[in-house]
This record gives sequence, structure tokens and C-alpha cells, in this order.
Amino acid sequence: MAIPPKGPANAAGHGPGFKNDGFSDIKKIVRLVLHHWFLFALSIPLFLGGVYIYHRYTLPVYKGTVTMLFKSESERMMRDINLMEGFGLSAEVRNIENQSFIIRSQKTIREVIDRLDFRVSYFADGRFKDTELYQSAPFVIELEESHPQMLGVPIYISMAEGGLINVSASSESGILHRFDEDRTVGRAVPFEFEKTVKVGELVEHHNFAFRIHRNDGLTSGSGEYYVQFHSHAQLTSRYRSRVNVSNYREGSSIVFIGSTGNNPRKIVAFLDVLSDVIVENNLKRKNDMATRSLDFIQNQLKNVADTLNQTQQQLMAFRKENRFMVPSEFASDLAGQFIEKEKELRLLEIRYDYFQQLKDRLKNGDMKEEYLLTAFANDDAGVVNQLVGKYMDVLSELKSVELTAGTANPYYRQLEQELKIVSETMIQAIDKRMESILVRQGEMNRQIAALSGRMNNLPELEKEYLELERAFKLNDAIYTFLLQKNSETQIAKASNIPDNEVLDQATISGIVSPDKKGNYGKAFLLSLILPAAIIGLREMLNTRVRDRQEMETIAGDFPNMGSIVRNRVVGENAINQSPHSLLAESFRSLRTKIRFMLAEDTHQVILLTSTNTGEGKTFCALNLATVFAISGKKVALLGFDMRKPRLSEIFDKNQNIGISNYLSGMNEIEEIVYPSEVDNMWLVPSGVTPPNPSELIAGERTSVLFDYLRSNFDVIIVDTPPIGLVADARILIQYSDCRLFVVRAGMTNKEHFAATIDELRDEKIDRVGLVLNDINPGDKRYGYYNTGYYGPPAEDSR
Repeated sequence: MAIPPKGPANAAGHGPGFKNDGFSDIKKIVRLVLHHWFLFALSIPLFLGGVYIYHRYTLPVYKGTVTMLFKSESERMMRDINLMEGFGLSAEVRNIENQSFIIRSQKTIREVIDRLDFRVSYFADGRFKDTELYQSAPFVIELEESHPQMLGVPIYISMAEGGLINVSASSESGILHRFDEDRTVGRAVPFEFEKTVKVGELVEHHNFAFRIHRNDGLTSGSGEYYVQFHSHAQLTSRYRSRVNVSNYREGSSIVFIGSTGNNPRKIVAFLDVLSDVIVENNLKRKNDMATRSLDFIQNQLKNVADTLNQTQQQLMAFRKENRFMVPSEFASDLAGQFIEKEKELRLLEIRYDYFQQLKDRLKNGDMKEEYLLTAFANDDAGVVNQLVGKYMDVLSELKSVELTAGTANPYYRQLEQELKIVSETMIQAIDKRMESILVRQGEMNRQIAALSGRMNNLPELEKEYLELERAFKLNDAIYTFLLQKNSETQIAKASNIPDNEVLDQATISGIVSPDKKGNYGKAFLLSLILPAAIIGLREMLNTRVRDRQEMETIAGDFPNMGSIVRNRVVGENAINQSPHSLLAESFRSLRTKIRFMLAEDTHQVILLTSTNTGEGKTFCALNLATVFAISGKKVALLGFDMRKPRLSEIFDKNQNIGISNYLSGMNEIEEIVYPSEVDNMWLVPSGVTPPNPSELIAGERTSVLFDYLRSNFDVIIVDTPPIGLVADARILIQYSDCRLFVVRAGMTNKEHFAATIDELRDEKIDRVGLVLNDINPGDKRYGYYNTGYYGPPAEDSR
């Protein structure tokens, strides 16, 4: 007896024995992969071949790196104020991001480009990819800088016989640029140009003009070449985007400056010049400050020298005119004191005037670098001067960021705020210094007034002489002071060394792209993922029951009675036509299982139904009846599918009376039972198609029919309409001992099948067995079938 379902369906529509469908089952995954092996066989060489072609015809991008040390200078001011020369970075903002801004600034990169001859790019014209040449082309282009040159358009050059050169170019449009004025002068109109010239001959067109010279030391090439012209602005923008800056580690002063490109020699040349520019700009900045101080001191020296000459002449003229030789000791001592006080007062006036101008410029926003005067760096105004230096550093960085990132950049706004704070701090410091200078001036004026009172007591001639001598000595002292400062500043300038140092010269560190190893790895991974995704998508979109596992997963505890292989025989009764085929054996296996399940029943009524039409229930009913008949059982095959009477068509009984005639009372049972060509098998056809099959089946004559058949036949096979469509099969279930539910592989809809199974489970219908029909014996998921086992025809075992 068949085991009935143990419980109702679960929420997902599957029975208590529900198994996770598909991907949790490793064996199923392996079977799916093996079943679709051809997808992987196509995908792997396709992806790997694509990567090979990509690498074969893609220009490699190299990366070059130069290593530099950015040395910090010792503290030059108060403990809480540190200034960093070189790039002008304050201690608060001296980090790798800020250095990157300065190094990658348009000003720095433009200076590098101006030193390099990158205006003309040389290329070897290849069949599939072009190779850029740097200092290795067999010729050199000499531009006519005053003539407009077309930018970015290839001009093809090939060497001809006799030392001649073929030049050709064509374009729909282009930018015209004059290199002598470094500006764009218009756009080119569509043109075509072709000309054969000699070496050194002018190649002239209204869109370009240049000469071609042989590159000494290089063998003349015989291939195809082309050149392109680029403006310095274009090159600056291009190389700025390629430069990257990173430090060795956080807090380290060692910095790696890198750049990328297609030509290694060109990258190395660019980085070498860039590192030179960084070092030179650092030293230039320090020397510029010293130079500005020297200019200021020398201007002061010139003014003081003129005054000194005048006072010296006046003093000599007085002594000659009045025959005055030497003042008294008292007068000389008094004059010496007077000179010292006036000298100090004069220096105070110079400082006060400097601070007043500095303050006015800060308030008016008209600060200029010449107001950073290192002449006062060693006195008590050094703090103010260093604040001035910090102000100029932040201002310089602010302008650099404005050029590189624009005024909308957050770092630009941060620098603006910092500049404002430094300016306010400096104004406060200047006010304090000016107050102290005023106090000192007042004290000096009082002392000078006292000395003047004492000098009034001297004779007039001596008094007049002392006044002239005092003016002379005062100017001489100031002149001497300025000479001393001039010498100190010149020594400081001569001893300046750059704060930045190149540790490692530029070298090529490797190929950035294409990454062969990485690309092959990704391609191989994608070659596995894509077929797997196709298989997974196909599994997700599959709506048909394809194999026994899927059927059992949906059906839950309903037992699997057997699997019927695909019919390779022409005709419906495959058992008669090919009794020793694999198909016949699958029906014999089904017959054996039914015998074990219904061993207690002498007379067996076996009902066959399905979810929908076309799933093979009539085929299975006919061949199952045949296999029972050839085993010696007396079999009755009933065609209860009165809506589509397939059995009547197969046995050519369409015009004969049958079940519908009997159920409607028109005929008796004996009149609707027909013998068939198969021994021991009788057919009860459907009869005339009635308008109300369900009502006829529900009548009492159905019970009488089955009682008669049970008393006259050993096995009754009942072919019914699909239970998932009409109610006929449900009415007939009560008369059957075994209910076979036929599922056709690759055709039965999963949702319909699950819904029908759930209904059977809800209705508590027992003795339901599943039959999987139309499986492919060559499919590895049904691998337990061995077609080679069957030999010559043999008598069927009874």
C-alpha cells in the first residue's frame, strides 16, 4: 500500500518533505556544471583570447618615480611660531596634500615644460598600434615659431628614395597656435596636404610650417612616421594630471613624485627636470629674500652716502674758513653723547616708518614681498618680520591653490581664513612695537634736549663746529651700520643651500597598465562567472519540472513510482513494437513497484492522471496495461477521458459505443467492452463525447461499471482527464486502488504541478504515486540507466 502524505502543505506550497531546490545541493550544482560544460569550453578561451588581443594591441603605460627629501629648517622665531622655507609651507599646513598642490601647480609644471622640448611628439606608425618615440626618431622637426602651427593633428612623414621625404596631412578642423607668442590664433579649415621635400627644406602650409632635419647618430628609418604639435598650455594640463605625490609614511619628509606615460625615456626626462625645478625654486626663494634685503640696504647706503659727503664737505669748509682745529675735551665728550643719542633716534624713526607702512599695507590689502626686510631679523622686531614672512608664505600658497584648484576649493577658503588670522596677529604685534618705539623716542628726545642745553653754554664757534661734526659722525655711523648689514646679508646669501634634496634619480618603477597578470586573472574569473550566471539565470527562469529531484522537491512525501524514458519508437504501443527496449523495461519496473504496493488487492484499479494535457498519461496508461497483459494478467483499459478520447483514436474506436453511452443508459456494460490486438487486454473506449462528462461520471452507473470490471478483470487501468483542469479525475479517485500522477520532464509547469499536489494533499487523498515521463536516458542526471545492458530479444519474464 502506498504511504499517504504525512501532513498538509507548508506555506511555500510544498510538503513536509520539502528539500531546498537547486543550489544548496552540491551534487546538483556539479551536475549542472557538467551538463553545461560546453559553455565553459567556449567562455574560457574567448575571455583569455580577448585579453591576449587587448594586451597585444594596447600601448603599455609606464610609471616613473623620483625620491626627494624635504628637509625642515630649525626654528627661526618664537617657540610657538615655525616657518618652513622652500615651498613656503607653515607648520600647520605642511603635509603631503599641500606639498602635492605646490608640486602639481600650473606654475611649477609650466616651468618644467618650458625647459623640455615636448612641443613635437614623434610616433612610429604601426599596423595595429603606434609607438611614441623620444629622441629616437630618425629625424628632427624644426618649427617656424612665428608661423601658425596646427595642434594635435597627425602629419605623416615617410622616407623616400634619393634622400627625399614624403609629407602628408589632412584634417576637418584644428586649433592654430603661434609658439613665439604662446597664444591661439584661430582654427584651421578642412584641408589636404601632400608634398615631397628634401632634408632641411621648408614644409609650408597656411596651417603649419617646419623643416625636417636628420637626427645625427641615428640610422634613417624606412617606416612610416607621424608627428603632432602641442602647445605648452596643453602639455602643462596633460602632465599635471599625470603627476602624483605621496610620502614614505605619515610624518615622513621623504616624498615620492611619480608620473605616467607611454614612453619611459620621456617620463624620466620630465621627472628629472621636475626635481631640478623644485630644488631650484626652493633655493631661488631663499636667495630672492636675501636679494630684496640687499637692494633695500644698498638704496639706503646710496642716500646716506650723499648726505655723508655733504656734511663732510661742510665740516672741512668750516675748519678751513675759521681755522678751527680741535674742540675742547668737554665739548668732544658732549658731542659724542649727542651723536649716539641722535643715531639711536634716527634708527628708531626708520623702524617706526617701516612699521607704519607695513601696517597701512596690511589694512589696505596691498602687501608686497619687498616689505620682508631681513635687515631687522636680529633685533627685537624679528618676530614681526617673521610674521611678515609667514603672511607672504600663506599668500603665495593661496595664489598657487587658486591657479590649481580655483577659489571654490575648501583648502582655498582655509588659507583665506589663515591669512586673515596672520594679518590680525601681525597688526597687533606692529602696534606693540610702534608703542615701544614711541616710548623710546620720547626718552631719546628728553636726553637730547638735556644735552642741547649743556651745549648752549659752549662758545658759538665751538658750538657750530660740534653741530657740523655731529651731523657728519651720525651719517657716518648709519653708513657703517648699513655696510655691516650689507656684508652680513651677502654672506647669508652666499651660504644658502636648498632645503630639498633628490635622494634617488628618476627611474621607471614598472608598467601601470595593462596589468597582464591581473587582467588574465579577471578574465579567467569572468569566464567562469558568466557561464555560471547563465546557468543560474536559466535555473531561476525555469518553470518546468525537468528531473526527478525537482519533482520530488515539489511533491514532498508523495512517493516516486518510477521514471519512463523517452519513446524512440514510432507508435503509441511501444511495448508491442519494441518489447526489449529501455522504454519497455521502464514500464516493467513501474509494474513491479505497483505489484509490491498493492500486493494485498486481488483486483487492482490503477488510475492515471496529470496536471495538464500533453503530459503522456494516455501513453503511460496504454503501455502499462500492455505490460500487465503480457505478464499474464487479464487487463481492462478504460478511456474515461471523454473530452479528448485519445485511446479511442489509438484503437480506432471513435465511432464505437463506449463509456459515455453506458453512463447515459443507452447501452449495457457488455456492449462497451472490446478485445484488443494484445492478448489478455480489453478496451473500454470513451464513446461519444457527451456535453456533461462530470455529471455522467458522478452517477450510480459508474459504481456498477467498476464492480463489474473488478469481478471480471485482474487489473483495471483508468485513463482520466487532467486533474489540474477538470473534476472528472477527482470523482473517479474513489473507485481506484492506486493513483498515478504523470509528470512529463521538461513540460509540466512547476507552479501548476505544485498547486495540484497541494490540493491533493489538502483533500487527504492517499495512495498517490508519481511517474516521471519522457526522460532522456542519455542525460547524466538519470545516469542509472544503461542502454548497453540490453541484448537480443528474450521472452518477457512473467
